[in-house]
Amino acid sequence: MKKIIYTLIFLFTITSYSQSVNGIPISELDAKYIRINFTRKLLKPFQIKVFLDYGQIARVKDISKGHVLDDDGKKFSFNGIMGVVNLLVTNGYKIAFVYNEEDDSVNYVMEKVK
Repeated sequence: MKKIIYTLIFLFTITSYSQSVNGIPISELDAKYIRINFTRKLLKPFQIKVFLDYGQIARVKDISKGHVLDDDGKKFSFNGIMGVVNLLVTNGYKIAFVYNEEDDSVNYVMEKVK
């Protein structure tokens, strides 16, 4: 019985928040592919700063258009890259491919499932 209650509470907390990017809910983004860009926080190595690129970023100063925001307009905090992947999967995306850059950073590209 406790597992059912905890599961319901968990599902409620996930669905009660609406994450958005550039003012658009993630589930409503008009993009077939999204690239997850992230950096680790300096003093919190398990937390990351995330911005999503789906073609809306034209200049370096536009990076703020890719931040994932919560209902209050504050940057949404993730405890790791899998938190971002799980968020996108629950909003209709799947992992298309993962690749490494020359600086050993890992990039995830998500594809919208029809």
